[in-house]
Amino acid sequence: MDYRHICSAAMISHHGLRAAHEAAGRLSADKDDLATKANLLSMRQLLFRHIMLEIANIADVAVISRALYKDHPDLGEMHSALSKAFEFFKYIRNKYVGHLVPELTSKTFEWLPWAYPTLGKTDQGHGLVLSWCVLETVINTYAAPASGHKIFESETDLNYPPDRTRFLNFLGQTADNALEYTSRLIEVSVAYIDIPDVKKDMMRLAMKAGETDFAYLGKKR
Repeated sequence: MDYRHICSAAMISHHGLRAAHEAAGRLSADKDDLATKANLLSMRQLLFRHIMLEIANIADVAVISRALYKDHPDLGEMHSALSKAFEFFKYIRNKYVGHLVPELTSKTFEWLPWAYPTLGKTDQGHGLVLSWCVLETVINTYAAPASGHKIFESETDLNYPPDRTRFLNFLGQTADNALEYTSRLIEVSVAYIDIPDVKKDMMRLAMKAGETDFAYLGKKR
């Protein structure tokens, strides 16, 4: 198991998630000026996207960290409590945040045809509306034909305050729990890493750094 990678990945995602989560909590869009309000809401949407991205990245790290759970069962319990949310936000990342898939675009304009007037516009307001529509659609597609939505009890209308609150509360609680999980994962994984004394071994490390060869990082097969 690559403990150094696990620790590094957990730290980077913890940093990104914490920064975005705290910034979103501080951001207020209560402005009278429409242009200013559109810019602030756009920034909040960007932060929401980043929060979902980092949660999904933490989910990926959790998968490769399972061998640690035998000796650290509390980590396994934290992962288990987050598993459904992890799968949900991985889905959103893979269909919407990481890259937009054509099937989601098609479903968005089927579900929300009033998104059509946003097309071709480059101002913040129209871009925000389209992104909001796509987010609502990807949330609703996380469903099974026989049993319905895998997380919520009904379809989500993000312009309906109770539905919007339900989703944002779920996102916020997942972010908080994911931060707790990564904090513990960092604490556990770093104990398995042989960390050199950089000051003492600087000459050796510097010589090795000077021999570094760079090449395109392809996928392992």
